[in-house]
Amino acid sequence: MCLLLTACLSACQKTEYEFKKYESSKKDELPARDDKLRVLTTIAPLYSLTKNVTGDAAHVENLLPSGAGPHEYSLSPEDVMKIAQARVLIKNGVGLETWLDKLMAEQLAHAAEKPLIVDSSPAVEVIDNDPHIWLSPKNAVIQVKNIRDALVRADAGNKEVYTKNADKYIKHLEALDKEISGEVGSWKKREFVSFHSAFRYLARDYGLKQAAVIQEFPEKEPTPKHIADVINTIREKDIKVIFSEPRVSHKIVEAIARDLRLNVYSLDTLETGALYPEWYEVRMRANLEVLKMALGQR
Repeated sequence: MCLLLTACLSACQKTEYEFKKYESSKKDELPARDDKLRVLTTIAPLYSLTKNVTGDAAHVENLLPSGAGPHEYSLSPEDVMKIAQARVLIKNGVGLETWLDKLMAEQLAHAAEKPLIVDSSPAVEVIDNDPHIWLSPKNAVIQVKNIRDALVRADAGNKEVYTKNADKYIKHLEALDKEISGEVGSWKKREFVSFHSAFRYLARDYGLKQAAVIQEFPEKEPTPKHIADVINTIREKDIKVIFSEPRVSHKIVEAIARDLRLNVYSLDTLETGALYPEWYEVRMRANLEVLKMALGQR
């Protein structure tokens, strides 16, 4: 457990350092009065992917504030204003932003000017309408390509910049993909239980297995029957690892782990976080370190 805390602390310190370094070098973007494309993303992973494609050629801002989860978000009047002012709005898709879809259908459907809505999920092989597609770098590559194509459509004058930046960033993501594949390939134990169903794409693409989840539905407490079913699965499959998440209550996880003598680790769903270009890669590598300790050394 000490190794886990050391690794998590190291990853968090690196995240904070990279964020501060980026913040000190950038200016307040969206309010600037110039002709640059104004882009709005819904969640932190999309901000990171998009910023790597735009570089300094566009102003990029994220809609959800740090710490706000995307599953049950409620738009504020300020959010609606940001949406109205953006020329491009990049969303995750796969049903994650129902609150945005409702706004677009009810309030902005007949607006004279509205942003180009970009769904980052086309061509992703979706699992049971699970929206957590960004948790596999293989999917992130697809999302970057969709983002690139949309930016070129909206701002053809910067096609060369967006294309060049996207190509460069895709190479980074492909290196991350190979890094994860290389680590996981030698592991003997690959089954785990997670707090909620966020890691199915990561599991599918890298040969892991999410055997059960504690929280059946986002933002809802699991039923006693569901908890009993999870416990039965853990016992039947002799699972020794359970993944909790940052920013959620650990009471149920800790109770199950205590009763069944499981090791508890924290995996980040990346639903919210710091806003800087390297953030996605930093957090995915931090997750890989946690996975190595939880599964790779068994």
